Amino acid sequence: MDPPGQQRLGPYVLGERLGLGGMAEVFVATRPGPRGFNKRFAVKRILPELARDPRFVAMFCDEARICASLSHPNIVQVIDFGESDGEVFMALEYVDGLSLARLLRLVAGARRRFPVPVALFIAHEVLRALDFAHSACDEEGRSLGIVHRDVSPGNVLIGRTGEVKLGDFGILLSAFVDRRTHPGELKGKVGYMSPEQAMGGTIDVRSDVFALGIVLAEMLLARPLFSGKNEFEILTKIHEADVSNLDKYGHGIPPEVLEVARTALARDRHQRYANAAAFALAIQNASERLGVPSADHLELVSWLSAVGALPSRSGTLPAQRVEDYMPLARTKDER
Repeated sequence: MDPPGQQRLGPYVLGERLGLGGMAEVFVATRPGPRGFNKRFAVKRILPELARDPRFVAMFCDEARICASLSHPNIVQVIDFGESDGEVFMALEYVDGLSLARLLRLVAGARRRFPVPVALFIAHEVLRALDFAHSACDEEGRSLGIVHRDVSPGNVLIGRTGEVKLGDFGILLSAFVDRRTHPGELKGKVGYMSPEQAMGGTIDVRSDVFALGIVLAEMLLARPLFSGKNEFEILTKIHEADVSNLDKYGHGIPPEVLEVARTALARDRHQRYANAAAFALAIQNASERLGVPSADHLELVSWLSAVGALPSRSGTLPAQRVEDYMPLARTKDER
């Protein structure tokens, strides 16, 4: 028996809500097993008010179907997909850590910056995920034609062991997915769009390159790249690719690294890196020219601990009797 007030989706017991977006919400969840076995998942479902809308249900199902085939260490894995009382949901791997968005707020609040090697490492790991997704094919070798369209700090997760994972393919484009964006409708987060995306134009993988360029710049600056009093001002700066904040606040950042960011942020997509692999190679080359050793998972963990982002703790669960089973949820202090 579940404790009073506990909510289930299929076999999963929902705990604390981890995130809320425009179309879906994500909960930490557990799936009870025999003899006290207990494993955490992240369960994603469509917002209740949208759960009966065929368009949103179709997009959600597309995300689950496409992402189930994207098995890569830098991509949040889809473990399960189900339906309970007419409500569809997916179970994702649970990344015990924090989002890059939260890390950026923490670092900026402390008036600090990301060490250049750490920023480059995080960007490089996300580019590995994008390169895999962009290059993915179906079982017959046909390109899936995936464009993420929502590369932003909130969708990059950093785990306690230094893993970096890209998630939330909820508004992806794919050759195997019907277009469900109405004319004039913008998909993506304001502040993390490419110029062509902000104008509602045709996009390709170079749009994701631009978005990751924004993320890299914000790690280096510890402040927004495109800022404004309202969404219109921000979108205008994106449309113009106004990266003046790199000049204004980029003091002390090696020119080689700034040049990498500027190329990714070129207004003309033909002037950007052609794809995620080319962007990743540019990061490697910049590190070599600087003579700075590339950061790795251990260095990332060490820095996260130093800034108080992820205090070290064991993830092992205590033994429990089945009748004493209680779902696990992180406390506010652990988030």
